[in-house]
Amino acid sequence: MKKLSISICLLILLNGCTLSMYTAELDALNSDGAPRKAQLYWSKTDRLIGAAKAGPVILMTECSTRRLSFDETEAGIIYRGEPGRDRVAGQNETIADGTVCAKLETQSKLAELQAGELMLSMLCEAVYDEFSIQEGLYTPAYLQAREAPYLFDVQENTSWSLFGETPTAPEPPECM
Repeated sequence: MKKLSISICLLILLNGCTLSMYTAELDALNSDGAPRKAQLYWSKTDRLIGAAKAGPVILMTECSTRRLSFDETEAGIIYRGEPGRDRVAGQNETIADGTVCAKLETQSKLAELQAGELMLSMLCEAVYDEFSIQEGLYTPAYLQAREAPYLFDVQENTSWSLFGETPTAPEPPECM
């Protein structure tokens, strides 16, 4: 009975994991040219046994109705734009399906992302139509496209879990 109890305790401890929530904020212009806060976040689970799991990386911009979700691909950690909703900056036509609109330059694997400096390149901007604008201050605009990558200073908040709960995602920046 004692060995069974010890085995159960060990099994529970080995099932436990470290949960990390990574966040960063940046003051920048959105694709309308308005000054806004941009917030980047993702979660990561490091198990005692097995591979770490992370992502997706989410980018939210103050007063925007859009959340950009970055996924790990063979091309790196990218956000693929949506036809009809995004266009390459400076062009009139919307993008084709599968077009890379943003990319994390610092790392190519979600599980390897860490706290510290993270570079993000934005290539696209939001497209407007009569359905995309909501009452009040909210628009589909997100972080402005530019030649130089944005530099985010990422902070890590870590906790321990026996059952692998997902950390609570941060709220979007408040629209002022």
